Amino acid sequence: MSIDKDVLKRLRALYVEDDDNIRNELSSLLSNFFGKIFVAKDGKDGIEQYVKNSGKIDVIISDINMPYLTGIEMVKRIREHNKEIPVIFTTAYSDNEYLADAIKLKVYDYIIKPIDIRNLLVVLNELATILHQNELIAKQNEELEKYKDVIDVNNIVIKTDAQMKIVYVNELFCKTTNFTSEELIGSELSILKHSDTDSKIYEEIYSSILSNNQWKGRIKNRTKENGYYISDTYIITTTDDNNKITGSLCVQKDITDEITKKREVQLALMKDKGDIFIKSKAGSAEQTVVINNLKHDIKQLQKEVISIKTERDKYLYKIENLSKDNKKLRSELNYYISNEQKSKKDSTFTLKTNKENADLKIQVKKLNVKLEDTIEYYEKKCKQIEVTSQIEIEELEQELHDMKRKLGKIENAEMMEQKIEYWQEKAKAEAKKAEKMEKEIMQTGDKSLIQRIFGTR
Repeated sequence: MSIDKDVLKRLRALYVEDDDNIRNELSSLLSNFFGKIFVAKDGKDGIEQYVKNSGKIDVIISDINMPYLTGIEMVKRIREHNKEIPVIFTTAYSDNEYLADAIKLKVYDYIIKPIDIRNLLVVLNELATILHQNELIAKQNEELEKYKDVIDVNNIVIKTDAQMKIVYVNELFCKTTNFTSEELIGSELSILKHSDTDSKIYEEIYSSILSNNQWKGRIKNRTKENGYYISDTYIITTTDDNNKITGSLCVQKDITDEITKKREVQLALMKDKGDIFIKSKAGSAEQTVVINNLKHDIKQLQKEVISIKTERDKYLYKIENLSKDNKKLRSELNYYISNEQKSKKDSTFTLKTNKENADLKIQVKKLNVKLEDTIEYYEKKCKQIEVTSQIEIEELEQELHDMKRKLGKIENAEMMEQKIEYWQEKAKAEAKKAEKMEKEIMQTGDKSLIQRIFGTR
């Protein structure tokens, strides 16, 4: 197995050895590979060094049989401060009596003396890789938690169990509806149904969730005082490791104000349409202002749509990269674990290998569970962020469409007014023309004919 020097450089180790020659030689060698190495001459000194530099130590490499405190006794004391820090013991075949205690302390590995430097570096390389991958996974989880917080702050969130009974509502929900979480937890989701909402909508929601399908739509929901709020709603199922449905996650965007504004705009458009036909030429200036304002609003909406699409694409790209990185980390971790298991099978030290493999299997199982949970969590959060962004884009596009339609109606009305003015001017011209012809007939025509036409005497 190749050794990655960059990975090893991340490690900071505490090396404990009572033999001066071995300690000086090995610590000097390891310092060429590690980022930092702390050295102790016995178990007592090892504890003092660890307590002093605990935040700077990633792994402990220690002899077992030492004066003052054995390696076992030292690690027991250190485990009182940190139960997870990896420990690698260097042992002689005569140290068999310590192995049972070492296994209880969850020692990461054992290196037989005289120490094979190549083998030691391979083991440390595997450990450094696992620690680095766990660190990356923790950072990715932290970043996904930030995305979750963004969704939770800006949207109404409701969680239910498999029977569609509410188990959680967020703070924005309580603020919007005036319900407290205690008043709703344990109640069915349909308790939020407004009297104007068709019961079939909730039947569709329940059917979709039980079929492990998502549901998306617009719902009128009731508040505690029998008021209402209108929301664009997106509901997905939640499942366990066996893909069994455990409940649902409902994310809502309150669009009540937007709907109200749309109605106000529609009423204003109807009023404007009537006023256009009765306003004088002085009113044309006002219409020009309205049209310019609408054009300005349309440009602003177009900018917002582009901005939100860009932001959504950025989030989706970031989450896609996180997912790819996580899969890569999982593959690398399985690779190192597989190699580690293979190397253990070749060991001639039977008692050590059997007990060590039992511990490693437990650690591998925990890592696999953690990775599965992390991947599932990424995928769900990716879907949530994508849906939220798409809803906002659709809303802005609809508003943009309405604004354009309003602008078109106003421009048509202005065109009609211009046509009316045109025909009025044309009618006046025809009247003048007829009057002129009448005068010419009166001046040049036969008097008897004029009397018959106009009835004059």
